[in-house]
Amino acid sequence: MSLKRIIYIDVIAGLKRKEVGIIIGPRQVGKTTLLKEIGYFCRKNKNKYRYFNLELPVDASYFARDFKEVIDDLCKRKGLILIDEFHYLPNATKLFKAIYDGFNGVKIYASGSSAIEMHKHLKESLAGRRRLYRLFPLAFFEWLPSKCRSIKQPKDIYTPVKLANHRILKEYLEEFIIFGGMPGLVHERTPEAKKRLLLDLVATYIQKDIKALLREEDILSFNRFLALLAVREGGLLSENSVSQDLNYSLRQVRKGLAILSQMFLLDMLKPFFTNRGRELKQVNKIYYFDSGIRNAILRDFRPLNKRPEKGALLESFILHEMQKYLKVSQEIYYWRTREKEEVDFILVQDRIPIAIEVKSKLQGLEVPQGIRGFFKKYPECKMGVILNEDIHKKIEYQGRVIVFAPHYYASIIPLLFS
Repeated sequence: MSLKRIIYIDVIAGLKRKEVGIIIGPRQVGKTTLLKEIGYFCRKNKNKYRYFNLELPVDASYFARDFKEVIDDLCKRKGLILIDEFHYLPNATKLFKAIYDGFNGVKIYASGSSAIEMHKHLKESLAGRRRLYRLFPLAFFEWLPSKCRSIKQPKDIYTPVKLANHRILKEYLEEFIIFGGMPGLVHERTPEAKKRLLLDLVATYIQKDIKALLREEDILSFNRFLALLAVREGGLLSENSVSQDLNYSLRQVRKGLAILSQMFLLDMLKPFFTNRGRELKQVNKIYYFDSGIRNAILRDFRPLNKRPEKGALLESFILHEMQKYLKVSQEIYYWRTREKEEVDFILVQDRIPIAIEVKSKLQGLEVPQGIRGFFKKYPECKMGVILNEDIHKKIEYQGRVIVFAPHYYASIIPLLFS
């Protein structure tokens, strides 16, 4: 089943730009499919393109020839060049620069799964010559058509959903949070098949990517590291605590975090602060990039209501839904003071914040203490969003707008600034 991706329109619009398009993201999030859809768009519009997958020996050998011969062959036909897994190119930067600087009518889109590999191969500056596109697992409303095509994403956070549709969305949302948004899952029809695919993906990350960056004897202990981070999902990350619990050195902990971040497997959320606050300034919150992968690491696929960490799973869903729809000038933080006032997420655009709190069930329209404290410290914040299971209502609180909305409205929050 072909699902429409958020990023597709942006990437297609980028065909008119000369910059080298670099599509990044973890393995199996759909980079190859996206490149092929770009190729299909070109074919449909009768535009020339060529596609290479550098994990295939025949394509790898094509680029192993003399550099000038490769350049001449690629550019004599003009059109679009699609390169999958470009980090296998030993001279990627040199190739991209030569084509960008020396040939008109040639456009490159290249994909890669590891920032570590990209940094290694893109050694020279491509400033002004490249544009990065981050591809995530499926968002909820990207995934939903695989289950139900009749229910569409609300046009804004104020638009209500019919009660019958709300019940359906809640049911599907639970499945989505438990198994995550990896695109390959839409082809699996049974829970057991989905679990097997997720466990295979985790094994692939460990055996193919992480193993290449660690010594053989470190792999077993790194598995414990992955599980400990999964248990602490949504919590403040203490490197010292992780070091003590695993008998790791701080250097090992930091190296492990760097590997997971640069492979796009771990998101670290920074605290929001200004010079006026006493907020914690250097402790990050951690979330795996996909809840299904996180559950596979723990081998725990129980329903949400049987999970002691239900709140953390909901938080992870909200974070990643917003992340997939972020605009260029937007960033996401959390907020917590030494007095333990806290707000789950602070979405910021041009230094103007929106406070976002994630709740499971609410009994009424009460504004959480954390958001009230944030309003007091940051009068420039004029809006709060309280995501919950069932309540959908807009109220006014001390001259500010407060929106109560079901969890599946998370993807629309970045649109509030516009």
